[in-house]
Amino acid sequence: MAPTVDEFRRYLQARRNELHTIVDPEERERVRARIDIALQEALDFGAAVEIREELKSRIFDEVDSSTRLIESSDNLPSTRIEGDGCPKCEEPLEADLDFCSSCGHEL
Repeated sequence: MAPTVDEFRRYLQARRNELHTIVDPEERERVRARIDIALQEALDFGAAVEIREELKSRIFDEVDSSTRLIESSDNLPSTRIEGDGCPKCEEPLEADLDFCSSCGHEL
């Protein structure tokens, strides 16, 4: 049987209680921040599941992959559409984006 979100949350809380054993203060703070972020995500997930269950909606949408690779910005093309500007701020648009990189307006 796979661990539950509640078990994961308890595991994180136990790890947080052991932070005093990390001697290096920078490392202790880095680990604390990671644990706090993971705890918040676990709490948010639990709340989202409860809301979906109350609304009797589907809890998860199936996706092809649980991770998404992110390319370095050096590898991404930065071509702009000649003469085409954002309808909101009129800044030039990048051809490969579906939003304005200047103001964030969705196209």
